[in-house]
Amino acid sequence: MVGIRFKVRNEYNHIFSKIFENLNSDNYRWDIVEDEIYDLDGENYLDKESYSNREFKKIIEDEIYYPVFANIQIYRTQEKREDIQTYEDFIRSKCQLILLITDNEFVDIYTKNKTWLNTIYQNAINNDFVDIQYIEESKNFIRHKFSAYSD
Repeated sequence: MVGIRFKVRNEYNHIFSKIFENLNSDNYRWDIVEDEIYDLDGENYLDKESYSNREFKKIIEDEIYYPVFANIQIYRTQEKREDIQTYEDFIRSKCQLILLITDNEFVDIYTKNKTWLNTIYQNAINNDFVDIQYIEESKNFIRHKFSAYSD
């Protein structure tokens, strides 16, 4: 298993906080590669391209938001962000996790960390996400492009 796929409710929420609850990501950085995430005023919710773990955890818990599209990547603090277009790029990269949200409700998460994968799977169950399934490494189950705007 290389990831998890599920659907979330199409609403303003603390969705990232729910997905990443109990994820031990100290010494990591969250890079916002693509995003269309709105606050209650219809303004862009995230105003930076990169957040420390502490910053990201705080901002995703503070207010509710509405993610339409998102491509968020997690790297160890000292690693540089890489251009990841495909699963093969992800495997070769230093990126540890990619979260892709498409059309407000379709979530794909790829990770190299099996503990994180199990934590996110349990969070999906605990938060009543639907159509929860592991992503297998077979070519027919992996996204063709690693972009929030395509599958």
